[in-house]
Amino acid sequence: MLGVAFRVGAELVAAMVVGVGGGLVIDRWLGTSPWGLIVMFVLGSAAAMLNVYRAVNGMGYAVGYRRPDTGANSGGGTNSTPNKDEGEGNRGH
Repeated sequence: MLGVAFRVGAELVAAMVVGVGGGLVIDRWLGTSPWGLIVMFVLGSAAAMLNVYRAVNGMGYAVGYRRPDTGANSGGGTNSTPNKDEGEGNRGH
């Protein structure tokens, strides 16, 4: 759990540094003093929140695994449990 906390902090800081740094570079290059910084700060904040959401939402899953499909088409495949009438206990009864 401590690793997730460090990852969340690193995601926030990294996105903000990239956003603010990019805004400062754009402002110097184009001469649009506070506007590049403001726009890139907002975009960096949005990217940070999205990265944190993705990091926290994926907790509890091993790498390479997805959530089980809960749609109407789930249930087929090789790992599905047989239906009630397909089991071994219902042979001609």
